[in-house]
Amino acid sequence: VYEKAMQKSFLRLQWKFNKWVDCSNTQLMLQLTELLEEDGPINDFSMYLANLQKNYLTPNNISIHELLKRCWKLRNEHKLGGKFFAYCKKIFDAKEKAPEVEMQNAFQASKTFIETNRLGPIVFVAPELGRWSTVGGLGVMVDELTQGLVALGEDIYCISPYYHKNRKGQTGYLAQDPDGIHYKFNVTVQLDHEYTFGVHEGVVAGVKVIFLHNEELFPAPYADGKPPFIIKQLAGFARASLEYLCKKQLVPSLVVTNDWFSGLTPAYGKCGHFGDTFKGTHFFHIVHNLQETYEGRLYPDHKDGDLGHIHHIERHLLVDPQWRTTILNPSRCALIMSDQWGTVSPSYRQDLLRSSPLAGILKQKPDPFAFPNGIPVAAREKRLRDIAGENHFEAKKKLQKKYFQYGEIDDSVPVFAFVGRITKQKGVHLICEAAEHMIHKSGFKINIIVGGPANPKDPYAKMCADKMNYLTHKYPNCFWSAPNEFFTDGPIVNLGADFGLMPSEFEPGGIVQHEFFVGGTPVIAFKTGGLKDSVFEYNWNEERGNGFTFEAHKTGDMIYAMERALGTFANKPKYQKLRENARQAVMDGGKVCRAWDTEFHRLRDKIFFDKDLVEEALSQREHEEWEFKKCNDREIDNFLMNQAQQYMSGIEDLTEEDLKARFEAKRLGHTTKELTTFKINLGAERARQVQLIGSFDNWKNKHGMSYDSFNNVWFINLHLSPGKYTQIFLQFCRYKYIVDGKWIYNQGEAYADDGKGNINNVTIVIQLLDYFHLFLQLAC
Repeated sequence: VYEKAMQKSFLRLQWKFNKWVDCSNTQLMLQLTELLEEDGPINDFSMYLANLQKNYLTPNNISIHELLKRCWKLRNEHKLGGKFFAYCKKIFDAKEKAPEVEMQNAFQASKTFIETNRLGPIVFVAPELGRWSTVGGLGVMVDELTQGLVALGEDIYCISPYYHKNRKGQTGYLAQDPDGIHYKFNVTVQLDHEYTFGVHEGVVAGVKVIFLHNEELFPAPYADGKPPFIIKQLAGFARASLEYLCKKQLVPSLVVTNDWFSGLTPAYGKCGHFGDTFKGTHFFHIVHNLQETYEGRLYPDHKDGDLGHIHHIERHLLVDPQWRTTILNPSRCALIMSDQWGTVSPSYRQDLLRSSPLAGILKQKPDPFAFPNGIPVAAREKRLRDIAGENHFEAKKKLQKKYFQYGEIDDSVPVFAFVGRITKQKGVHLICEAAEHMIHKSGFKINIIVGGPANPKDPYAKMCADKMNYLTHKYPNCFWSAPNEFFTDGPIVNLGADFGLMPSEFEPGGIVQHEFFVGGTPVIAFKTGGLKDSVFEYNWNEERGNGFTFEAHKTGDMIYAMERALGTFANKPKYQKLRENARQAVMDGGKVCRAWDTEFHRLRDKIFFDKDLVEEALSQREHEEWEFKKCNDREIDNFLMNQAQQYMSGIEDLTEEDLKARFEAKRLGHTTKELTTFKINLGAERARQVQLIGSFDNWKNKHGMSYDSFNNVWFINLHLSPGKYTQIFLQFCRYKYIVDGKWIYNQGEAYADDGKGNINNVTIVIQLLDYFHLFLQLAC
């Protein structure tokens, strides 16, 4: 009877499986998750897994991996999923060590799941990287993301140019690298003629780094040149990267390109230039900055055509046929040929989809990924302590002594600091224009530091540098800058400044604000891109917020924000609370890496399991005695008999009324109520409270929602009450969200007019009732 009931349950599971409906509430999956939740003997888990494989999966040609992809509970509850993966690994390892042990079905399920769910090598292709060639945030982000992914157990490679001179003008910088990066061999590619690249390999923090050297094509990061030279750089870098993978016989599961400089890589990989080598590889393009001037557009002379004799890529991938002139756009090529794209903040993703010249192409990829940048908090805190001092006051003393000739710290004088390149994007002219007003406004009791180099060939940078030099000489006790020097005291500024300055005209993600936050330093920022997602106006009454913002990119608006900061600084209790808020606002790099790893798994149709949770589950079972030899067919039958006895216990003595009452209780219990998830992403908007209200309980109750900072969504799971007893139950629900008292509907979900002028979100709840318990009772 029990076996028949389970077969009936499996038929319902098959129906949900084929429809891609959540299988969590079917009896087979409920029993599996209950075993994990109750922390029962691992032997029971292996018995149940063996039964599942032998009696249900193998006869129906269903993979355990495919089944679990449809079990939302195991996928979304990371601790539960970590247990499942850990137990499978324990079974797999045990069989490997003792091949004579008879536990074939449990081992087959575990082996299939582990091998099928393995992500495989991930290769990053980036124009700048870490300490070797970083120019902006891209090099920092890729360096920290790749190391973070290694810490999560991924196999990571990173390919980048080995420039003749790095950003500091140094040559041969790899030869002095402490981690030992050495020349290995050459690869050759054909463009307008043959080019040879020297390959240098090493391993840094677990990341396998590969540098490609060609002095002619890679003289310096983002070297200036005419379109034929630039397209040679891009084509040479992309082809040499893929040629290296071929020579190493390394076929990655995923190639991750970064911005325009690596934008031709997906086209070479997917359009037959390397045969079918990369046919099974997914290509993912990270957009760090897609402003028009950062798309990498090339404007060749009319006589040069589309430079196809150099790049050998189909014209329509690089040139928009609707444009009158021939403009080569490597970002266009990357976005068309990649399987998916992502960027460095939710707000910037919305900006791109709404206003980018490439929005039409961007929208062709469903659900592009976005997650804020972060920093490795523990490592940064240690660096701050080692370089800047134990606390804010020690670091501030160093700043005032070095840059303003103070003998001792004067904490009544606030320090405002900017760290970064002197470019139009960074909005440095606003600091220059606001400085003199703030110096006089404060009665000369203010310190302003502008740390960063200015390119004298850039008219904007030269204009700012002239103004900075003027202010430095006129107000030596209030303003400091050295636009001709590379600024090296970033860590001291991050901890010692009282306010960080980020007047960026646009900032897709931003890392600098988190570098300030980790030191507890609040930030004054223009509301743009990723800054909208991370810097929030401080509210005196509620003591919420981590800085000050301005919404118009004008000097007057920035001055007003700095004046509000001065007022808060004068109130020490309020200012101290502001610093505490700033410290709590930092985005940890580990969280960022988990988010990207989850997306990479999703793209490859895999399930992400948190390595730390897997290891935690394994450590808890480290000393458990596991009777492997009992995992045979006879013992599985005995295990199933015990399971049947537990479910059948006491049923024989029940009256008909008792049976009806018991079934009604079961029907209304968790095994038949349909779990429905409601969620809403408010973007950059910050809410104190979000509630759900709807027709499922006649609009009577307001259900409080929880905030998931990992995915930036408000969510709630509701077990909707079933209706009349039918095999399939449909419920048409209308609902709305209440955000800080305001009733709204989510435009990202289905919505409709109710005929009375009210617009509500709508959904249909489909519920397939599980007759498992009823079958047992009626059979008895």
